[in-house]
Amino acid sequence: MIASAIAFALLLGIFVFWVLPRGSLWRRTASVGMFVSLIAVVYAGAIEMMSRPKTVRLEWRDLAEATVLGASMREGEAIYVWLQIEGANEPRAYTLPWNMQQAQELQQAMADAETNGTGVKVTQPFEPTLDTSEPKFYALPQPALPPKPDTGNGPLVYQSDDQL
Repeated sequence: MIASAIAFALLLGIFVFWVLPRGSLWRRTASVGMFVSLIAVVYAGAIEMMSRPKTVRLEWRDLAEATVLGASMREGEAIYVWLQIEGANEPRAYTLPWNMQQAQELQQAMADAETNGTGVKVTQPFEPTLDTSEPKFYALPQPALPPKPDTGNGPLVYQSDDQL
C-alpha cells in the first residue's frame, strides 16, 4: 500500500515539474509546496488505513477458507473478523457486511469451538453469496486421539483365581 502511494506521489511530482518547467518562480514554488504536502498526506493516509479493518469488497485474494482468530459484531453495522490466511505470516483484519444469519453462524461456531477446544474456520471469506444452505463459519472437529501403543504381547486374557 505504501509503495503504491509513494509511486503515485512521485509520478505526480514528475508530471508537475514536467508541466511547469518554464513557469514563474511563484508557480514553481507553489507546485513544490503542493507536491511536498501531497506526499505527507498520502503517507499519513496510508499509515492511518493500515490500522483499520479492510472491507472484503477490496480484497483481491480468492481463498477457499481461512482461520478465524477473533471476531466482533456490531448489529446492523458490520462483522469484524481477524483472519489467519494460509501462506501469510501475519493475520489480517476484515470487515464483513452485516448479515444476521452469518452473525449467528459465527457465534455458534465460536461456542462449538470453545466447547471442543478447537478453532473456527470460514469458507469463501471474500465471496459474496446468496446461497444460505451451507454455513460460512464452522468449528473444527476435535482432533483424533493418538493411537494406543502396541505392547506386542497380544490381547490380555483375564484369568480368575479359580482357573489357576
